Amino acid sequence: MDHYPVMLSAAMLFAIAVMPGAVAPGIVGAAADSMGLGETQLGLLIGLYFAGFGIVSATSYLWIRKVNWRVYSSIGVIMMGFSWILAGMMEGYPTLLLLMFVVGIGAGLFASPSITILGDGTEAENGFSWMIIFSVAGAAALLALFPIVTEISGFRGVTNLLGGSTLATLLLIPLIPVNNEKEEKSNESDTVKVEKFSWSNDRMTQPILALLVMALFCWAFGGSWAFFERIASYAALPAAETGQALAIGTLFGTIGAPLAAFFIKRIPMYYCYAITIASIAITLVFLNSSSLTSIIYLLLVCSFQFWINAGFCLMMAQTAEVDKIGRFVALIPAAQSLGNTIGAPINGLVLELSGVNAMLILTMLVFILGAIIFTYVDRKNIISARQ
Repeated sequence: MDHYPVMLSAAMLFAIAVMPGAVAPGIVGAAADSMGLGETQLGLLIGLYFAGFGIVSATSYLWIRKVNWRVYSSIGVIMMGFSWILAGMMEGYPTLLLLMFVVGIGAGLFASPSITILGDGTEAENGFSWMIIFSVAGAAALLALFPIVTEISGFRGVTNLLGGSTLATLLLIPLIPVNNEKEEKSNESDTVKVEKFSWSNDRMTQPILALLVMALFCWAFGGSWAFFERIASYAALPAAETGQALAIGTLFGTIGAPLAAFFIKRIPMYYCYAITIASIAITLVFLNSSSLTSIIYLLLVCSFQFWINAGFCLMMAQTAEVDKIGRFVALIPAAQSLGNTIGAPINGLVLELSGVNAMLILTMLVFILGAIIFTYVDRKNIISARQ
């Protein structure tokens, strides 16, 4: 599992699976301009992708160690790629919602094997770091292209670009393993594989709480990031400069993950996470400034993406560390989907009814709640390790 071709292929596959969330501002902007959709409709559009993604990912605890990862990943990539292409051909909003849901289902089929491969590595934080780098680098390239493609061929051009890039990852499937039975350490009963839930069983509660942190983080991140393009539009910033800022800021954010992986080995994770959430909150405060300019917007996007990617690396590393059973890491995509499914529609509704300030306040509160739970999990894990 620690061979570089395997880890890098899994990292790239997972990056493609979660790409719609990473490029949500571009999808939202193209849909708003080409189809005239409102904020609530746009939030639901992104939310249904995460709903489909989450439904498949949530069941992975049961099947992830039993199936052929190459077969599942191939089916998922094909479903996701062709659904994107079909989405660009449809004019009706209900049909578009259905196809976004199918896009999510396809993504879930290859996201769970990919994240499990990364989690099975001896230094999982490095694999997660590479995955985040591929995700944000790809997102930066797509966000830079979206304004050009939208101007030429509208929303259809955006979906064709996403569909083509998804189908290209079929070339990576032969490089990943068929499966890896990491947790089958004894020939005793299935109690090793499926444990009963108990609040006193840290092998269950610790990873569940870590996944809850991921869900809250994705609610706050996905619910705000999806509307970054709209915030720039409300501030009357030029569309071309907004697209460039989103692309540059996303690319700059790649350094957040490896830096987090570096510091994890040197200071407690909850210190790193507290600094991360505090920095994100400060960034969001300045984003609502009445004197927002293109330069300030660019700097804020850079800051936001840097700390977001640091946060993702920290949460994934924590989940892998407390997952003693070997199945909860596969639920990371489900936790992400749960948060994003809630975040985009709710934040879109709050934005439409109460404005940017209310939406950003809600975002910060959710981030802070997650930080409190993260600290509890990490401190308890440290105490258990010492004992």
